[in-house]
Amino acid sequence: MKRTPLVELAHIALNDKDKCFANYLIEQVNLTLLEKEIIRKSEIDGIELETICMNLENWHKKNDCSYSNCYAIKRKGMLKIGEYLNNAKNYKIT
Repeated sequence: MKRTPLVELAHIALNDKDKCFANYLIEQVNLTLLEKEIIRKSEIDGIELETICMNLENWHKKNDCSYSNCYAIKRKGMLKIGEYLNNAKNYKIT
C-alpha cells in the first residue's frame, strides 16, 4: 500500500536520526494522547502495530482496540504531522 504524500513526509521526518527532533515534532502538533502514544511506539521505538494494539487493550478501559482502529488512529495523527510540516515553509527533506 502506497502512502499519501503527507503521511510519507511525516514518516521521513519521524525516522530522522535525531530522536529529539521527532519527539519535539510530536509535541508541537496537536495530537491526542492516543495518537501520540501509537506514533511514538511505532515510528520512534519501532514496535509493530499489532503489538501496540495488544498493549492498548485496556487504554482508558476500552476493551476493543482492533488493528484497523489502531491503524486509523495512527494515520490520522500522521496526516496532522504531515500537514504541520507542509505548512512549515523552511522544512526540507534531505
